[in-house]
Amino acid sequence: MNEIYSDLQNVAADLFAEFKQGEIAYIQIVPGTDRPDDPGEPSEVVHPIDATARSVQFKYVDGTSILTTDEQISMPGKGVEPEMNGFVTVDGERYKIIGIKPKPAAGPVVAYAVIYRK
Repeated sequence: MNEIYSDLQNVAADLFAEFKQGEIAYIQIVPGTDRPDDPGEPSEVVHPIDATARSVQFKYVDGTSILTTDEQISMPGKGVEPEMNGFVTVDGERYKIIGIKPKPAAGPVVAYAVIYRK
């Protein structure tokens, strides 16, 4: 069964590469050292991604944590795995991630819906 999802990951990656919109990147926050006496400053790693951008899908809107004014990118599940402490940039504008929806919800991820706001 995982072979099917592996194939779907490749198909999704190819489709996002073909239909990507603008310049979209995921910004990963890397913590400093694990030493309590010298924790260091966190750093950022920028990962350009093939993705599509749109207004947030209505099914995700709950009126409290996700609003109708939020935005969403869809990105492949292969490669970069987004985290809640990260950011996205869309055409040079930086946004905070407020939700990550893996597709499918269990098992190997084929794609992510990443919800963000200014």
